[in-house]
Amino acid sequence: MPFYFQLKRPRPADKDRHNRTIAGLKRLRVALRTHFKSREDRTCTVRIGTWNLREFGGTKHGGRDYEPLYYIAEIISNFDIAALQEVRGDLREFKALCRVLGPDWDYLATDVTDGSSGNGERMVFLYNQRKALFRNIAGELTLPEGSTVLAAFGERLTLGNGCALRLADGTDLSGEYRAATQKDAGGNVKLAKDLEIPLPAGSLLELPDGCALTIVKNEKVERPRSGIAKVDIPSPKVAAKRYRVRLPGGTLDDSFKQFARTPYTVSFQAGWLKINLCTVHIYFGDNEDPKLLKQRQDEIAALSKALGKRAEQDLKDDPESRTMSGVLGDFNIISKEHETMKALENNGFVVPEALKSIPGSNVAQDKAYDQIAFWKPDLNRGHVRLEIVGAGVFDYYKHVYRLEDQESYQPGGTPQKYRDWRTYKMSDHLPMWIELKTDFGDDYLATCGTPEG
Repeated sequence: MPFYFQLKRPRPADKDRHNRTIAGLKRLRVALRTHFKSREDRTCTVRIGTWNLREFGGTKHGGRDYEPLYYIAEIISNFDIAALQEVRGDLREFKALCRVLGPDWDYLATDVTDGSSGNGERMVFLYNQRKALFRNIAGELTLPEGSTVLAAFGERLTLGNGCALRLADGTDLSGEYRAATQKDAGGNVKLAKDLEIPLPAGSLLELPDGCALTIVKNEKVERPRSGIAKVDIPSPKVAAKRYRVRLPGGTLDDSFKQFARTPYTVSFQAGWLKINLCTVHIYFGDNEDPKLLKQRQDEIAALSKALGKRAEQDLKDDPESRTMSGVLGDFNIISKEHETMKALENNGFVVPEALKSIPGSNVAQDKAYDQIAFWKPDLNRGHVRLEIVGAGVFDYYKHVYRLEDQESYQPGGTPQKYRDWRTYKMSDHLPMWIELKTDFGDDYLATCGTPEG
């Protein structure tokens, strides 16, 4: 249960926020009891949630003071395991949240993913030690060689240091092009996205010193004597798949990518149920740009393939394994019918109907960004099975930071600005959850009997 240690003796200057927080918590607690009412004995189930907490630990709009932290802690306390996304590198705000949750809660977190697409984020699992046991297995998922995701821009050469583009005589590519631009703090106009200008026929690429023509491994050659290969190179134009050009380091752009934010897999046990959970925050890019959307889809597909292959191998290594595998988090899936959803439900992963039937988890509840999926949920695992006893999305904006509360937070402000502002206090995502049965004692005992017994 959360501990509201700042609400006992408010400072006179803090009286309004103090009273508003108490009223908000009272509304929230009543709503949560109604929403999370379980038809099962809670000692026999585990409730798993996923929540993208917008820029948690960031400083925009002043960050989060105790009021939103108390609301967030109250919601999370209704889970037994919570996968959190967008937790920033600075953990001070997160540790303040943990203090409110109390000593029953512990957490596991990744390091910050490098690169601009990583956005300075961590993946975090919070778990109630009274309900869930960490099974001492955790790791960040990386893609094997040959399975990395091709960036939306394809493959690029960096021009310079001897690598140059030579245009046909009389060609001038200067001019006006459709492009996304923005101003920086100094008022300079800069490109917000790459600007691509088609090259005319006849354009040539000058290669730098240190390049080499490569004939790929396993191609057929002549061997006049040991240690020597005789090859015929076409001239003056070399254009065949058996050939490559090796370039000096730093010439190729970062075309093939790992995940934008490294997925995090942790093994838990709750009652009889052992489960490997992987939390993700998939690359977003742009809903309207086909190339960026394709990169998002490819990243989801690469994830499901890698996790499915790992689960298959674990089962092969231990055919008697009763361990479930699940993946949850922010997939940035556009809709339940979109190709991004189909990319998730490949390689044996299934989103339960109990989750497919609920509204979206964005504030407007019209997008399927967040998901929870399980690998081969119908697989025969003996006495243990995936039995869902509840699922849902909780809309906290009906109870705290309500639209009718705008004057309390932003007197004289506009509804549009208030709607955006409050997402930096709570989030622009709603928490999604699923509740699973964990007591399979009766099922196990049924396998232990004998005809005489």
